[in-house]
Amino acid sequence: MPVVCGPETRFLPTGEALLSELPSARLVCLNSPLNPTGTAISADALRGICDAILAENRKREQRGERPVYLMYDHIYWMLRFGDTKHVTPPGLRPEMARYTVFVDGISKAFAATGLRVGWAVGPVDIIKQMSAVLGHVGAWAPRPEQMATVDLLSDTKAIHAYGNNFLQGLDRRLELLHTGFQGLKKDGLQVDSIPPMGAIYLTVRINPFGRRTPAGQVLQTNEDVRKYMLTDAGIGIVPFQAFGVPGDEGWFRLSVGAVSEDEIKAALPRLARAMQALT
Repeated sequence: MPVVCGPETRFLPTGEALLSELPSARLVCLNSPLNPTGTAISADALRGICDAILAENRKREQRGERPVYLMYDHIYWMLRFGDTKHVTPPGLRPEMARYTVFVDGISKAFAATGLRVGWAVGPVDIIKQMSAVLGHVGAWAPRPEQMATVDLLSDTKAIHAYGNNFLQGLDRRLELLHTGFQGLKKDGLQVDSIPPMGAIYLTVRINPFGRRTPAGQVLQTNEDVRKYMLTDAGIGIVPFQAFGVPGDEGWFRLSVGAVSEDEIKAALPRLARAMQALT
């Protein structure tokens, strides 16, 4: 069951938001830093979620029922910016080690798109069962990729050297994009953005709903805005509906994973002109 989250919580859940769903849940899935928003969960918010899960599991234990587990997908945890701190359930509530399954991999932090080498870490009994299932699936990362990943993760000096350079580049591009959107907002255009915290994404709002394009179309939905930005501004944006967020409120994901600073600088004026052309 999806739990709808909004910009007031950086599109991440709180313990209070999960309370009504926990009694019927078997697994809570969290991702931080988050795709698509580029935001990261705070220590207070994650602590609240952990407390809610622990309280639910104490009730289940008394009834002799299976616990609810937390799958904590932190594949972007190495990609953090500014003062953003990465927090984990067991780090905040040690009791959560019994109920937390971590998911991680190399495809994001090491720009290894396509090399889906990943791993899970969690309670011994759960990982044992996951391994048994995986052993019968018959499809996984090729052994050479797995062995190369072991060598990579063993070279901490190389990881730090690469990571620092990679992070600086992402940080500059995200800040450039965010600052650009804030400038357009100050100019009176119907746009906004949430400050980047992690991953390779910026959450932006483009909501010129009710305005008419030069071609005569009235923009009424996120899809209308997406098409207009692509055709008239040459900018690809992804509506949040693609990630399960309902409603047409103008929220989109922008990625800086495969774009240069010069390309961002060139795109912002195009976006401004497209917005200014609306009537």
